[in-house]
Amino acid sequence: MNKKWEAGATPWLRRHQPETTWSAEPSPVQCMFCGENTVKRSASDREQDPGRLELHCHNQLCDAHEMVLLVKRDGAGADCRADVRALHLLDEGALDVHAAFPPETKSYSMANLIELVADRGNVVERRMRKAPPVKN
Repeated sequence: MNKKWEAGATPWLRRHQPETTWSAEPSPVQCMFCGENTVKRSASDREQDPGRLELHCHNQLCDAHEMVLLVKRDGAGADCRADVRALHLLDEGALDVHAAFPPETKSYSMANLIELVADRGNVVERRMRKAPPVKN
């Protein structure tokens, strides 16, 4: 088996786990954060993109549940990827995320809140009407 990886080749994990699932993978690999054998390809992983792996750790105690393994330099054009270019700009200090995408804050007057609640109707009342009668 050739242990060398070349740009554009199918990463080993995709060969090891050919299917993405929402449940636990029957052949998980070791998590690089918690060390447990609980990592699988995430259901959002796309096979067409060999330079990006989306992973999921099934260990309930691991804080790194969703992770992305991204190739930033592979000798075959990884620098052309939008996500890699954005990371380079962040690393160089040329992109201020908070200035480019300021957090959106909304404030409502009491009249606006009353309108929002009135538009939704009485959700609790509708649920109570649908509930079957309680039998003793």
